[in-house]
Amino acid sequence: MDKQLENAILEQGKRIRALHEIISRVDLSFDEQIDETLHLGCAILGTEIGKLGRQNPDENQSEFLNTVVQSDLPVKRGMILPLDKTFCQITFSSPETISISHVSESKYSTHPAAAFLGMESYIGCSIDVHGKKFGTVNFSNREPVKTPFTDADIDFVNLIASWISSMMERKIEAEELKVAKEVAEKASDEKSQFLANMSHEIRTPLTAIIGYSDIAVGHNQTEEQRLNALKKIKGSGKHLLHLINDILDFSKIEAGELYIDNALVNLIDVLDDIESIMQGQAYVKGLAFSIVPIFPLPQRICTDALKIKQVLLNLCSNAIKFTHSGHVKIKVNYVAEERELVFRIIDSGIGLTNEQTALIFQPYKQADKTTEKKFGGTGLGLSLSKRIMELLGGDLTVSSVINEGSTFTAKMGLDDDSINEQTHFLSSVEDNALFLESEIQEEFSGSVLVVGDDPFSQDLLGMYLEDLGLTVSFADDGEEAIPKCFSHQYDAVMIEMQMSSLSGVELTKKLRAKNFTAPIVMLSASSTVDDKNMCEEAGSSAFISKPIDTDRLAETMEQLLSKR
Repeated sequence: MDKQLENAILEQGKRIRALHEIISRVDLSFDEQIDETLHLGCAILGTEIGKLGRQNPDENQSEFLNTVVQSDLPVKRGMILPLDKTFCQITFSSPETISISHVSESKYSTHPAAAFLGMESYIGCSIDVHGKKFGTVNFSNREPVKTPFTDADIDFVNLIASWISSMMERKIEAEELKVAKEVAEKASDEKSQFLANMSHEIRTPLTAIIGYSDIAVGHNQTEEQRLNALKKIKGSGKHLLHLINDILDFSKIEAGELYIDNALVNLIDVLDDIESIMQGQAYVKGLAFSIVPIFPLPQRICTDALKIKQVLLNLCSNAIKFTHSGHVKIKVNYVAEERELVFRIIDSGIGLTNEQTALIFQPYKQADKTTEKKFGGTGLGLSLSKRIMELLGGDLTVSSVINEGSTFTAKMGLDDDSINEQTHFLSSVEDNALFLESEIQEEFSGSVLVVGDDPFSQDLLGMYLEDLGLTVSFADDGEEAIPKCFSHQYDAVMIEMQMSSLSGVELTKKLRAKNFTAPIVMLSASSTVDDKNMCEEAGSSAFISKPIDTDRLAETMEQLLSKR
């Protein structure tokens, strides 16, 4: 073997061993290993500057990252130079290592970097991180190097670049893993705090329900005490239902299972419902509550009335909760240019800081720990409301001044089903009166068979139906129901979806297979879209979720019996 070649191989072996010693040192951090590597490169290549830089062609920037200087040059980490005035521009865009032993005598003598930097020798290689150009590692000198750069020097710089590239990928992965771990731990902590809070929130109304139930069935209570206990039970039950609905609805949204069920609804009816519910809450706290319609407004809109009511009730309840004196009002207007219906819930309450408004729509969050302890709640209401408004084609935002009040703005987009050439716009509330008169509910008459294996549910549903003026019969399971359906001409049958012996879906299929034509209403504590579809496919005429909303029950029976 040629002696010169043998010496070159031995020399390169020494360089590789020296580099390996640096990158094998567990006592050095990643940055310290890079610095030591740059020092080694300067010593071997005979340069005064060793640098790892990041290049951004779009911004024309070359940023100094790890930097070592063997002289008094004012070069340090964080410096940013114009990329087009550095040799890094050539290196970054080239697939090969650039080596210039004497700039003034090279083809790069007229490059802007020659005059701008004053460097007479330069060797550098680009670095890829996860398959994308990241930057360069390079070595430079104000004087020409004593020995021109060789192929071995180029190979050595390539080796350094390859090692730094690999280490940076590991570093980025480690940092991403650390961030992901911190986010996951934070989310876990927040959910743990949320569950602990929910344990308290759920037990509170349950304690009231059980306690007042004991009072109601006691032997020494007056009629007034029993009535008061029943009112407390009803109020606590509604509060518990609100908590559970928030949790379940948010879970559905996270799982992508909360759907919008659009239908044409009367806007003033929606506002009347909100007003009738919220007036009482405001009155108890001595607050003025009002709804201010800004005309013209569309008489009918195509939306999910239950969802929009859920959002408005949640926003109004929050406003009343955090307002100690003054007012809570809803202003509603239609923005024709944007085809948007806008609800503004305005209060004179305690307000929010900028930090609190930044967090208020995040799940499991309340304004602060004091809020959580003093006012309770799931910490899901506002997050859930914002998600619902987004599903309705709009958004929910807030503006607030501490100790002066807040304004929550809920916008919903209206499509062609809502606003078209035939749409009637109201110029006043009275303009809606004729329409309301045509919707007065008629008295019911008819017979209904209730099928279910829970005696408490049967008894309660029977009372609801009898209050509507209907005659009610019962069947304890599907096998008992089938002969009853054909021996008596019922105007409707109401079936529990979950029954032990024969499910409501199976019973409905059997009845329809025997050409049973009366309306079938399915009842279920589950209200997923899959359950509703399953019932519809089996042949049910309507679906009502439990606990039963008596208004929803009346509407359903009115629709079915009028068709009958």
